[in-house]
Amino acid sequence: MTMNTTSPNSGGNNAGGTNSNNRNGFGSGATFAPGLNININKNTTAGTGGGIGAPQMGAAANPGTGAARTSPLALPEPAFYSTADVRSYCEALRAFGAYAAIEVDVAAEILKAALEQAPGAPGDHLFQRKRRARAVAQKLSKAADALTDTARDAAAAYAAFEREYADVMAPRPAQQHRPFQF
Repeated sequence: MTMNTTSPNSGGNNAGGTNSNNRNGFGSGATFAPGLNININKNTTAGTGGGIGAPQMGAAANPGTGAARTSPLALPEPAFYSTADVRSYCEALRAFGAYAAIEVDVAAEILKAALEQAPGAPGDHLFQRKRRARAVAQKLSKAADALTDTARDAAAAYAAFEREYADVMAPRPAQQHRPFQF
């Protein structure tokens, strides 16, 4: 729905300026009256029970997240044709794992706080509600730990690659051929 309104005093005033005393629309007797535009967009999805005032959940509540978000930390294709390819993939995996571990750990803390504040079952004590919230958030904390291990193992993978294939990676000196002598 779009509603356009203009200022009530923009009708007869010489705002544009053909008056000789008026310089660039400003001068003696000139007024500045910009138009006022109000745009209201209402998007609802059928079947979700949402409407005006209904809380949004998931990616709808945070438009910067979800499947459409592209990250600069996305992993490259695993094409290993050179030493630089192995190194860049391991570095990208390490950076992705470290960043994702932080994100998941923060999400675990937010989930724990949200679940602690949620209304409990009838007859629940405060400590029971906190224990259940901690048990749920602990699973996300374990996922964050696994992502930290992923980052650590990616760095270790490149170190092992350098160690195991050092002889292949090192430039070999050209073999000196001794001339044949009688």
